Amino acid sequence: MKFSSEEIQLAHELKEAGLSWEPQPGYYVWDRDSLIEHDSPFHGRVFFILELKHFLRRAENMEHLQSSLVWLPTWQQIRELLLQRGRSHEEMQARLIESGAFLQGTERLELYRLLRESIGG
Repeated sequence: MKFSSEEIQLAHELKEAGLSWEPQPGYYVWDRDSLIEHDSPFHGRVFFILELKHFLRRAENMEHLQSSLVWLPTWQQIRELLLQRGRSHEEMQARLIESGAFLQGTERLELYRLLRESIGG
């Protein structure tokens, strides 16, 4: 999976705005602090958590891991976060259509923007 630099920046802003998360298998993360000494199999220090224990070995504890990494929610995860914050499927669809995200191929980015607005950023 490829994340744009703008998505990564927005994910960082979401973290700074207080988006709570706990690292777990199935999450994509950006290693902003270069905690992982290996090259990313994706791009730009983006990693996929397949087994949490490998990441915890490098961080030593969950708190350090959580503070070092930035969660990059997938399409489905971002939609679930928006639903939890009271945004409807219809509102998400309208936003994607109005913004031209479908035509530009920036649907996930636009959902990140909507989440930032929902958090108050």
